[in-house]
Amino acid sequence: MITDSTRTRFDAEVAKYPADQKQSAVMACLAVLQQEQGFVSAESEKLVAEYLGMPPIAVHEVTTFYNM
Repeated sequence: MITDSTRTRFDAEVAKYPADQKQSAVMACLAVLQQEQGFVSAESEKLVAEYLGMPPIAVHEVTTFYNM
């Protein structure tokens, strides 16, 4: 579950991109979760995917490709 404060932080990151490119904030959203939780879980990946409207596998690919 995404808390209100996390959603606010996500909103701030997404606002940096054009409305039709909000998926570009995927790394920033993952970084927010890592800062808050100390890690990025599979459940967190699914939450980010749902929030950004992208397939969960696409978020997982970012998580496993980049060193967070």
